[in-house]
Amino acid sequence: MTIRRALEPRSGGAATIEFLIVAFAVLVPLIFGTLEIALLVVARQTLSVATFLAARAGATEHGDPGAMRRALARGLVPLRAARGTTEAFAVSYADVQRRDRTRIEIWNPVRASFADFGVVVDGRTEIPNVWPRTRTGTGPASRQTLAEANQLGLRVSICRPLLFPITAPIFIAGLRLADASPFAQSCYAQGAIPLHARALVHMQSAARRSLMQL
Repeated sequence: MTIRRALEPRSGGAATIEFLIVAFAVLVPLIFGTLEIALLVVARQTLSVATFLAARAGATEHGDPGAMRRALARGLVPLRAARGTTEAFAVSYADVQRRDRTRIEIWNPVRASFADFGVVVDGRTEIPNVWPRTRTGTGPASRQTLAEANQLGLRVSICRPLLFPITAPIFIAGLRLADASPFAQSCYAQGAIPLHARALVHMQSAARRSLMQL
Protein backbone atom coordinates (compact mmCIF):
# COMPACT_ATOMS: atom_id res chain seq x y z
CA MET A 1 0.00 0.00 0.00
CA THR A 2 2.77 2.38 0.90
CA ILE A 3 4.65 1.64 -2.34
CA ARG A 4 1.49 2.20 -4.44
CA ARG A 5 0.88 5.61 -2.86
CA ALA A 6 4.47 6.59 -3.51
CA LEU A 7 4.13 5.73 -7.17
CA GLU A 8 0.80 7.56 -7.68
CA PRO A 9 1.12 10.93 -9.56
CA ARG A 10 0.85 13.99 -7.41
CA SER A 11 -2.11 15.59 -9.14
CA GLY A 12 -2.27 18.44 -6.62
CA GLY A 13 1.23 19.63 -7.47
CA ALA A 14 0.58 19.39 -11.21
CA ALA A 15 -2.60 21.43 -10.86
CA THR A 16 -0.70 24.12 -9.00
CA ILE A 17 1.91 24.32 -11.73
CA GLU A 18 -0.78 24.49 -14.41
CA PHE A 19 -2.53 27.29 -12.51
CA LEU A 20 0.71 29.26 -12.24
CA ILE A 21 1.35 28.86 -15.96
CA VAL A 22 -2.16 30.05 -16.85
CA ALA A 23 -1.91 32.91 -14.38
CA PHE A 24 1.40 34.02 -15.85
CA ALA A 25 0.08 33.75 -19.42
CA VAL A 26 -3.12 35.69 -18.69
CA LEU A 27 -2.61 37.93 -15.69
CA VAL A 28 0.82 39.32 -16.57
CA PRO A 29 -0.22 40.58 -20.05
CA LEU A 30 -3.45 41.92 -18.49
CA ILE A 31 -1.53 43.88 -15.87
CA PHE A 32 0.99 45.24 -18.35
CA GLY A 33 -1.79 46.07 -20.81
CA THR A 34 -3.68 48.01 -18.16
CA LEU A 35 -0.55 49.96 -17.23
CA GLU A 36 0.15 50.70 -20.91
CA ILE A 37 -3.36 52.03 -21.45
CA ALA A 38 -3.04 54.25 -18.38
CA LEU A 39 0.24 55.67 -19.66
CA LEU A 40 -1.28 56.28 -23.09
CA VAL A 41 -4.18 58.18 -21.52
CA VAL A 42 -1.69 60.42 -19.73
CA ALA A 43 0.29 60.87 -22.95
CA ARG A 44 -2.89 61.77 -24.84
CA GLN A 45 -3.76 64.43 -22.27
CA THR A 46 -0.23 65.81 -22.38
CA LEU A 47 -0.40 65.96 -26.17
CA SER A 48 -3.70 67.87 -26.01
CA VAL A 49 -2.14 70.53 -23.78
CA ALA A 50 1.01 70.68 -25.92
CA THR A 51 -1.08 71.08 -29.08
CA PHE A 52 -2.90 74.03 -27.54
CA LEU A 53 0.45 75.61 -26.58
CA ALA A 54 1.69 75.11 -30.14
CA ALA A 55 -1.44 76.71 -31.58
CA ARG A 56 -1.18 79.66 -29.21
CA ALA A 57 2.47 80.18 -30.19
CA GLY A 58 1.52 80.08 -33.86
CA ALA A 59 -1.30 82.54 -33.27
CA THR A 60 1.13 85.13 -31.89
CA GLU A 61 3.85 84.47 -34.50
CA HIS A 62 1.91 84.80 -37.78
CA GLY A 63 1.51 81.02 -38.02
CA ASP A 64 5.25 80.31 -37.90
CA PRO A 65 5.79 76.50 -37.88
CA GLY A 66 9.12 76.93 -36.08
CA ALA A 67 7.46 78.69 -33.16
CA MET A 68 4.78 76.01 -33.05
CA ARG A 69 7.33 73.20 -32.97
CA ARG A 70 9.28 74.82 -30.14
CA ALA A 71 6.10 75.28 -28.10
CA LEU A 72 5.03 71.72 -28.86
CA ALA A 73 8.39 70.40 -27.68
CA ARG A 74 8.06 72.33 -24.40
CA GLY A 75 4.56 70.95 -23.92
CA LEU A 76 5.75 67.37 -24.45
CA VAL A 77 8.60 67.59 -21.93
CA PRO A 78 6.49 65.86 -19.18
CA LEU A 79 6.54 62.68 -21.29
CA ARG A 80 10.27 62.56 -20.59
CA ALA A 81 10.09 63.54 -16.93
CA ALA A 82 12.74 60.98 -15.96
CA ARG A 83 15.36 63.20 -17.59
CA GLY A 84 16.53 66.61 -16.42
CA THR A 85 14.52 69.55 -17.74
CA THR A 86 17.20 70.77 -20.17
CA GLU A 87 17.93 67.31 -21.53
CA ALA A 88 14.22 66.48 -21.71
CA PHE A 89 13.55 69.57 -23.85
CA ALA A 90 16.49 68.76 -26.14
CA VAL A 91 15.20 65.23 -26.68
CA SER A 92 11.64 66.45 -27.11
CA TYR A 93 12.66 69.15 -29.61
CA ALA A 94 14.73 66.66 -31.63
CA ASP A 95 11.70 64.40 -31.71
CA VAL A 96 9.28 67.05 -33.01
CA GLN A 97 11.75 67.87 -35.78
CA ARG A 98 11.54 64.35 -37.15
CA ARG A 99 8.84 64.04 -39.80
CA ASP A 100 8.53 60.31 -39.16
CA ARG A 101 7.69 60.90 -35.48
CA THR A 102 5.79 64.20 -35.38
CA ARG A 103 3.37 65.79 -37.82
CA ILE A 104 1.84 69.28 -37.51
CA GLU A 105 -0.98 70.05 -39.92
CA ILE A 106 -2.70 73.42 -40.27
CA TRP A 107 -6.36 72.78 -41.06
CA ASN A 108 -7.45 76.42 -40.69
CA PRO A 109 -7.02 78.84 -42.39
CA VAL A 110 -6.97 77.15 -45.79
CA ARG A 111 -5.59 78.33 -49.12
CA ALA A 112 -9.03 79.63 -50.09
CA SER A 113 -9.04 81.81 -46.94
CA PHE A 114 -6.08 83.77 -48.31
CA ALA A 115 -7.74 83.97 -51.72
CA ASP A 116 -10.80 85.58 -50.14
CA PHE A 117 -9.26 87.82 -47.50
CA GLY A 118 -5.53 88.06 -48.16
CA VAL A 119 -3.91 91.48 -48.56
CA VAL A 120 -0.31 92.23 -49.50
CA VAL A 121 1.72 93.90 -46.74
CA ASP A 122 5.45 94.52 -47.32
CA GLY A 123 5.41 91.98 -50.10
CA ARG A 124 3.72 89.29 -47.96
CA THR A 125 0.16 88.04 -48.30
CA GLU A 126 -1.61 88.24 -44.94
CA ILE A 127 -5.10 87.86 -43.56
CA PRO A 128 -5.83 91.08 -41.62
CA ASN A 129 -6.03 90.57 -37.89
CA VAL A 130 -7.95 93.81 -37.33
CA TRP A 131 -11.10 94.59 -39.32
CA PRO A 132 -14.46 96.33 -38.89
CA ARG A 133 -16.74 94.08 -36.86
CA THR A 134 -19.53 94.89 -39.27
CA ARG A 135 -17.69 92.91 -41.93
CA THR A 136 -19.51 89.61 -41.56
CA GLY A 137 -19.90 88.38 -45.15
CA THR A 138 -18.50 85.03 -46.29
CA GLY A 139 -15.80 84.63 -48.91
CA PRO A 140 -16.85 82.98 -52.19
CA ALA A 141 -13.96 80.49 -52.24
CA SER A 142 -13.60 79.51 -48.59
CA ARG A 143 -17.22 80.05 -47.48
CA GLN A 144 -15.74 81.52 -44.31
CA THR A 145 -16.19 84.85 -42.62
CA LEU A 146 -13.12 86.94 -41.90
CA ALA A 147 -13.47 86.02 -38.23
CA GLU A 148 -13.40 82.32 -39.11
CA ALA A 149 -10.38 82.82 -41.34
CA ASN A 150 -8.62 84.41 -38.35
CA GLN A 151 -8.66 81.17 -36.40
CA LEU A 152 -5.64 78.92 -36.34
CA GLY A 153 -6.50 75.24 -36.33
CA LEU A 154 -3.83 72.60 -35.72
CA ARG A 155 -3.80 68.85 -35.82
CA VAL A 156 -0.75 67.25 -34.22
CA SER A 157 0.23 63.59 -34.50
CA ILE A 158 3.08 61.96 -32.60
CA CYS A 159 4.51 58.48 -32.30
CA ARG A 160 4.26 57.35 -28.68
CA PRO A 161 6.60 54.41 -27.89
CA LEU A 162 5.04 51.45 -26.13
CA LEU A 163 6.91 50.63 -22.93
CA PHE A 164 6.04 46.96 -22.36
CA PRO A 165 7.37 44.51 -24.98
CA ILE A 166 4.99 41.80 -23.79
CA THR A 167 1.85 43.68 -24.88
CA ALA A 168 3.27 45.98 -27.59
CA PRO A 169 2.70 43.51 -30.49
CA ILE A 170 -0.93 43.05 -29.38
CA PHE A 171 -1.61 46.80 -29.35
CA ILE A 172 0.09 47.35 -32.70
CA ALA A 173 -1.67 44.42 -34.40
CA GLY A 174 -5.06 45.70 -33.25
CA LEU A 175 -4.44 49.32 -34.19
CA ARG A 176 -3.20 48.43 -37.67
CA LEU A 177 -6.77 47.49 -38.49
CA ALA A 178 -8.07 50.94 -37.47
CA ASP A 179 -5.34 53.20 -38.85
CA ALA A 180 -3.23 52.15 -41.81
CA SER A 181 -2.09 55.64 -42.83
CA PRO A 182 1.59 56.12 -43.83
CA PHE A 183 2.33 58.06 -40.64
CA ALA A 184 0.76 55.34 -38.50
CA GLN A 185 2.72 52.66 -40.35
CA SER A 186 5.90 54.61 -39.60
CA CYS A 187 4.98 54.62 -35.90
CA TYR A 188 4.24 50.89 -35.88
CA ALA A 189 7.62 50.16 -37.46
CA GLN A 190 9.26 51.98 -34.55
CA GLY A 191 7.37 50.03 -31.90
CA ALA A 192 5.08 53.00 -31.23
CA ILE A 193 1.49 53.98 -31.89
CA PRO A 194 0.12 57.26 -33.26
CA LEU A 195 -1.60 59.74 -30.97
CA HIS A 196 -3.57 62.72 -32.32
CA ALA A 197 -4.84 66.01 -30.92
CA ARG A 198 -6.49 69.14 -32.31
CA ALA A 199 -6.62 72.76 -31.20
CA LEU A 200 -8.36 75.91 -32.47
CA VAL A 201 -7.37 79.40 -31.27
CA HIS A 202 -7.96 82.96 -32.45
CA MET A 203 -5.08 84.56 -34.31
CA GLN A 204 -3.32 87.29 -32.33
CA SER A 205 -1.24 88.33 -35.34
CA ALA A 206 -1.83 88.44 -39.07
CA ALA A 207 -1.66 84.98 -40.65
CA ARG A 208 1.09 84.92 -43.30
CA ARG A 209 0.65 82.60 -46.25
CA SER A 210 4.39 82.19 -46.86
CA LEU A 211 5.00 80.99 -43.29
CA MET A 212 2.04 78.65 -43.36
CA GLN A 213 3.05 77.39 -46.81
CA LEU A 214 -0.50 77.74 -48.14
